[in-house]
Amino acid sequence: MTNSNSNSLSLLSVVFAAIAFLLSWSSAFNCNYVSFTTAQDTNLSLGFGLWSHSWYAISVPLNGSYIFQACIGYGSSVAIDGPMKAARVFAILALTLGGVIFCSSLISGCVHNPNTNNNDIKRTRSEGVAYLFACLFQGLSLLLLNSPTICTNNQLIHQLQSDMEGRTSSSNIPIEFSTTCSISTGARCCIAAIVFWFMAALVSCQATSVARKEEEINGRKENLREPLVPNDIL
Repeated sequence: MTNSNSNSLSLLSVVFAAIAFLLSWSSAFNCNYVSFTTAQDTNLSLGFGLWSHSWYAISVPLNGSYIFQACIGYGSSVAIDGPMKAARVFAILALTLGGVIFCSSLISGCVHNPNTNNNDIKRTRSEGVAYLFACLFQGLSLLLLNSPTICTNNQLIHQLQSDMEGRTSSSNIPIEFSTTCSISTGARCCIAAIVFWFMAALVSCQATSVARKEEEINGRKENLREPLVPNDIL
């Protein structure tokens, strides 16, 4: 007998895990995890991620100034502090653990054997625990918000402001950035990934409970089908 309810819950947990994995990937390798915006009403902003940051290249031709934005890696001029190192480690742990369990659940679903209910129960239980750890690691990657090098005393911001003041003083271009960072696309993806990792863990644990109940019901039905008196006696 096919355990339709538990299989449906397992499939739902895989869907949640897939969404969480994509969000976690986007969060880890986005150069706009946090951002600094100008105090004036402009579209200028500078983003910083775990491994890269956005940057402006300023061109001053004869007919005016042009600003180009690019995403580049951190150079030796940026000191990687403790919170940033921890955020990197936890982001990779969440991505790796969640990704491995997600791929494992996909493979297990493709080779599903209806006669291995006990193994399925153990697997969904271990998946739920793993997704909870991925949720925890994903949350700890938000430690980047506590990084003084990035969020409170960012030397790259000071460097950019000095560069813009030296090259565009006659163009009245706003150069005053905010003093502290604010969450941007990467951090929002991280928060969303936390939610989906937790939902995947919750649904996976629920699938374990439902599978166990279905196994007990199926066992009772099998017992009822057995004859009360052995055939050899008859």
